[in-house]
Amino acid sequence: MVEAKAIEAAKLLQAAWAEGKILQDLPSTCAPTNEAEATAIGDAIISNFGHRIGGWKIGATGEGPQKAMGLTQPFVGAIRASNVLPSPGEFQFKDLNRPLVESEYAYRLKTDLDPRDKGYSRTEVEAAVGSIICGIEMPLSRLSADNTLGPLALLADHGGTGYYLIGAEIEDWRSVDAVNTEVSLSFDGSEAARGTGALMMGDPINALVWFVNYMGGKGIGLKAGQFVSTGSCTGVIPAPGPTTAVADFGREGQVKLILN
Repeated sequence: MVEAKAIEAAKLLQAAWAEGKILQDLPSTCAPTNEAEATAIGDAIISNFGHRIGGWKIGATGEGPQKAMGLTQPFVGAIRASNVLPSPGEFQFKDLNRPLVESEYAYRLKTDLDPRDKGYSRTEVEAAVGSIICGIEMPLSRLSADNTLGPLALLADHGGTGYYLIGAEIEDWRSVDAVNTEVSLSFDGSEAARGTGALMMGDPINALVWFVNYMGGKGIGLKAGQFVSTGSCTGVIPAPGPTTAVADFGREGQVKLILN
């Protein structure tokens, strides 16, 4: 896809967000037909984001989701600072387009990680971590449910980013067993899924290192105060309707999303 087409699609998606509209589809003149083209659209959105970035997200972090979606690697997105909220978060379900619910560990940086020619090691990335966050990501879409893009819609729409709810934030992040702790997600008190951070490349820190170097390869650095959410411990689950969703992170406590 030539750059002009990626920019055209990015502008349409950004305008839909700004106007609170849902696009039926992207026009054939700029719709992506493969992973590289869809990624280029997402990159164009991030390059011209126009909002302060509070955090970043990684989607399809594990090999299973990647294979299911026909992708060769995870995809990424930027989260508006204004869309990062404390738990509990409360929304009107009717105002949201196909909200998803994900239980995620995120890492907030205490120092910048600027892009550079040589990739960052795990040790260097860990030294930049200031805290670990237990959160709920609620991805949203700017495209209709019957769009023709399939999984490429998520890549093009900068990861389908929406809102991020922050529960516990722990500065002593090494004390949190983000690999083995069982995390559960329930709707109205009924458990819907359970999993661990091991789904994130074996360790959420591995996902963070991948993200830092992936973005650095695009010339994008990460700033102190921003966080990176590493992917869902409990899968990507559509909200069933008005409900109360609770992500339980064991001794680190719960994160709550209320959809009225």
